[in-house]
Amino acid sequence: MLNNYPHLDEALKKLSVHQLTISEASEHYDLPKRVIYKALRQQQARISQQKTYLLAAQKRLQQHLQTVELELANFN
Repeated sequence: MLNNYPHLDEALKKLSVHQLTISEASEHYDLPKRVIYKALRQQQARISQQKTYLLAAQKRLQQHLQTVELELANFN
């Protein structure tokens, strides 16, 4: 459904940097507000998922670094 709106990506970019409100984007790009809301919710879900993944990866890397540091300390 969201693929049927060619200007949606551009509208989302402008919304994300607060250049437009949802109402302004709806009028300017001739998009239904419900489509913009749905796209924003999907975008937020993706961002949240990516953030969760990155935080878990950061934790794993920190643990790995600590292990390597301990091994190096024991090696010397």
